[in-house]
Amino acid sequence: MAEKSVKANVAVASKKAAKKTISKIESKEEKVMSSDMILEDAKKYKTEEKAEKTSTVKEKVEQKSSHFENRNDNRPHSNFAKKTSDNKQVKEEKIPERAEIVLPELEKFLEAGSHFGHKKSRWNPKMQEYVYAERNGVHIIDLIKTMKLLKTALKEIQHASDRGSILIVGTKGQAASTVKEMAEEVGAFYVNNRWPGGLFTNFEVIKKSLDKLMKMEESLAKGAQDLVKKEQLMLTREVSRLNNLYSGIKFMDKVPALVIVIDSRVEKNAIKEARVAGVPVVALLDTNCDPTLVDFPIPSNDDSIRSIKLFVDLFKQAIEGGRKATSLVALRRDYEARLDMWKKEFEAEEERVAMLKQEEIERLKEMKKGSNVVRVVSKK
Repeated sequence: MAEKSVKANVAVASKKAAKKTISKIESKEEKVMSSDMILEDAKKYKTEEKAEKTSTVKEKVEQKSSHFENRNDNRPHSNFAKKTSDNKQVKEEKIPERAEIVLPELEKFLEAGSHFGHKKSRWNPKMQEYVYAERNGVHIIDLIKTMKLLKTALKEIQHASDRGSILIVGTKGQAASTVKEMAEEVGAFYVNNRWPGGLFTNFEVIKKSLDKLMKMEESLAKGAQDLVKKEQLMLTREVSRLNNLYSGIKFMDKVPALVIVIDSRVEKNAIKEARVAGVPVVALLDTNCDPTLVDFPIPSNDDSIRSIKLFVDLFKQAIEGGRKATSLVALRRDYEARLDMWKKEFEAEEERVAMLKQEEIERLKEMKKGSNVVRVVSKK
């Protein structure tokens, strides 16, 4: 009887192990099938995109040929000066179109994990149109729709960088360092620590505090000689506190032309203020976000560091070469160079004063050694 019970237990255990292995194999097969299906859809999308491009090129050629055929060269001489002046104004107003950004292959988005969403229990039903499938209780984002929306968003960023400044908001830990590096390199404003309340809705007050911060930094660089040591210490603490809030938005003279948000749920205050001020918003949206709050949604994984870096690099290419971006880079360099120059001048002056004091002390010591002083002691 004991042998039979042992054999029965062994059979049950072997059946359970077999079921576990079969479930693991099925989950792996489902993952492979999902990635293969996404790649097949991407190939179809590429063929459709090529066909659209060829049709648009043909239409442009036909339009140009019809324009040259219908053009009249017999124009009156009196209107020539007016038309030339109008053409000059149009040239000044027109902004030269920049080259379209080439998106990476779909495999790179898959490698970065951009297609992984949140669990089904945490999703937002408004993101249903951007969900490709569900695997093991986790939503998979449709990367083909992501690439289409990404193209439109990048074009809008290019136009906005020529019109005005760009603000990038990413305060979560995965995005803070990448956002700061990219914004300082390319010439964009950034917020990576905490959203300064009222940046859009109460910009005049924020602008005053920015001017105050820059004045305090200049006075510290020059030595703050009109202040006592305690006051200097309090000033340095105030500067560090304000830099935590406003270091990325110095030289902002007006509300930016566009805002890029990394996570719309974390940066909900920034999106609210942007909607009140009428500033367009480009945002990375996961499956737990609301796409109706954003002007240019980009469905993707906003928790993966590799995915965030991939999209931030594309935003960098879109901002590069903009008028305001290049001017902001030059302003930051000039300001840092001035602060360094004032610090060096103050340090050199301090060294000179210390040398003079030391020389004076040594001179007095030599005078004391050289002089033979005779002391007269009065007797009582």
